[in-house]
Amino acid sequence: MISSQETLIRIPGIDQPVSLTLPQPLASLRQEALDRQKRGWGWNAPLSEMTLAEVAAWADHTDQENWQIWRARRFAARLGHLPIELETGEPVVGKPLIRQLTDDETAQQEKDAEPLKSVPAFSGGDTGHFHPNYAKLFELGISGLLEKTVAGRAACGPDEDEKLAFYDACRIAMEAFEAFTRRVGAGCQAKADEEPDAADEWNNLAGICDRIAAGPPRTFHEACQLMFLTYVASWFAEDHVMTCYGRMDRTLGGFYEADIATGRLTPQEALNIISGMYIQLNRTCPYSLADGVIVGGRDGDGNDVTNDLTYLCLVARWATWLCYPTLAVAWHENTPDELMDFSMEMLSSGINDPAFFNDEVIPAGLQDHGVSTADSHNFMNSTCVEIKTAGNSNIWVATRYHNCCGALLEAMRRQVDGECPPAADLDELQDRIRAILADQVRETAESLDKTWSQREQTGCFPFASCIIDDCLDRGLDHDRGGCRYNWVENSFVGLANLTDSLVAIDDLVFRNGEMTLEEFYAICSDNFADHEPLRQRIETGLPKYGNDDDRPDAIATAWADYLCEMTESHLIGGHRYVPGFFCHINHAWLGADTGATPDGRLAGLAFADGAGAAQGRDTGGPTASVLSTTKWSHRKALGGLVHNVRFSRPMLETPRNRQAVRTIVETYLRRGGFEIQLNVLSTETLRDAQKNPQEYRDLVVRVAGYSDYFTTLMKELQDEVIARTEFSEM
Repeated sequence: MISSQETLIRIPGIDQPVSLTLPQPLASLRQEALDRQKRGWGWNAPLSEMTLAEVAAWADHTDQENWQIWRARRFAARLGHLPIELETGEPVVGKPLIRQLTDDETAQQEKDAEPLKSVPAFSGGDTGHFHPNYAKLFELGISGLLEKTVAGRAACGPDEDEKLAFYDACRIAMEAFEAFTRRVGAGCQAKADEEPDAADEWNNLAGICDRIAAGPPRTFHEACQLMFLTYVASWFAEDHVMTCYGRMDRTLGGFYEADIATGRLTPQEALNIISGMYIQLNRTCPYSLADGVIVGGRDGDGNDVTNDLTYLCLVARWATWLCYPTLAVAWHENTPDELMDFSMEMLSSGINDPAFFNDEVIPAGLQDHGVSTADSHNFMNSTCVEIKTAGNSNIWVATRYHNCCGALLEAMRRQVDGECPPAADLDELQDRIRAILADQVRETAESLDKTWSQREQTGCFPFASCIIDDCLDRGLDHDRGGCRYNWVENSFVGLANLTDSLVAIDDLVFRNGEMTLEEFYAICSDNFADHEPLRQRIETGLPKYGNDDDRPDAIATAWADYLCEMTESHLIGGHRYVPGFFCHINHAWLGADTGATPDGRLAGLAFADGAGAAQGRDTGGPTASVLSTTKWSHRKALGGLVHNVRFSRPMLETPRNRQAVRTIVETYLRRGGFEIQLNVLSTETLRDAQKNPQEYRDLVVRVAGYSDYFTTLMKELQDEVIARTEFSEM
């Protein structure tokens, strides 16, 4: 796929074009990343050295040791023994050495880990989707944060044992991070001795590591190196999977501008460094997860923040053409035309980035939860489309996914089995579905509230507490209320299928009396066997959500409003539960476990991929599709919401067509749409990729809030992407 790209790209505001062709060392590293992702590896790197170090650290634990201190020692032991891999050509260094263990090594590692079974169980809850405060880290540096831990401890009273332990734990964590940074630098120095032809490169990297270990970064390259090492330490030593680079054009923008002004850096050199950072994500993040970067948007004063680095972050994704990170633009009414036009040009290549998040609606929703104006515009998609504020929040995302159609089928079953009298009308049936989902959400919220409380005892993250506001200022751990914002988000899957099913039931059972609810349930239970004409009639003859038809759209609106209000009626950790409507890949997983539904969907097939129409049912065109989705308010749905649209390649081949697609995107956003993402791929291409996967190894598609390699998706997800409506005209 990448071989068909243009070579040179002109960026608004930058005089000289930049090249999409990666330097040979980066090109080789990119290929290694792609090969590694295709081979696959597990969620956790099989790092025996870290396991043994953790076992040794736990052996020194006593009942008298403060739990926060143990968690800091655990972090220090794991990071201190994290094996690293250094390769010529890497612009940022220190990635973990990841390899597949043999069966014998796996058995040995399991044996080595036996003593850890005596560690009190971690209570659960989300620990990933982490967004450090890079701006704070860059301002203070490792040394400055260490000084804050010392000053915080000195300000404690003699009877504040937990606070004293907190600052001691943070100091241990930051000292370990400093030592790790120096160890990476020493590794680079050793490589300079081993590879004299590349000695200058290795010496430069060694110097960068030594400087950021001793003080705040001074240059763009130093800041990028510190960002990458923070990502590695967070993920691999403290278990914050899917730690993100975040708002790179903001946090790195000042360094870039200063280096450009002094001649220390060129745009092409900056692009190569960012490309290297993206490649490193793909060397360390397993496929089928996610990692994100958002660019653009507004600051707390409402000013657009687009800069040269905004474009370079986009172009680096174009140049590397790998799965991570997914790129998005934070759109608002004053987003520069040049940025939107550039985004459309990038999408026309078939790369399917960037997506567009609404910097009008999302900040308003965040402010409803007490988030300041400035912080609300510094939001991040938490790898897919779940929303967190960057650098100051402990927010658990996608906890849990709820199956809307599963509740419908359960309500039908209860009537069939005589557990309740026949529903008199659609309203009564919907009341029963609401009650089922309400019970599920209540039980989930109660369980999560207990987990939230338990995390105070068997959680705690001292390293995270150093690099996220306001833990150090409050003297409170990340898991003990130290972060500025704290809440939990859920997600409802299959809204469109539920809506279309209710329309079908209303028409066939309650309005026309063609069958009883019991008979309809039996047909669904038999997967429409011997009833294909009925299924086709339901699929093609009844109104469907996603076509600007007020009847199904009104049902969807009522359900979306209800699910939001019902979720927010519960408290977790003292904060109201936050709703969402995205699915990652759970529309396929939940669909695989759910029988046929009254909307004509057959058993085992995926549910709708987001908040838009079910696959192939938005036959009224892309404008009608976005009009339907935006008839209900997205403001509350901070748990995430995605509207997927698929266009054929010719739809973006000319400036006129690209403008038409941009109009659809902006129509969605101006009407209050939360997030919209595009696949620019034909059905023919996708079917050919199914048949000939080796020819499409880097074909990336937008799934349901995240991107993945099409050929590595399970077939159910491949079929789901293919089944989406392909718009070839407006």
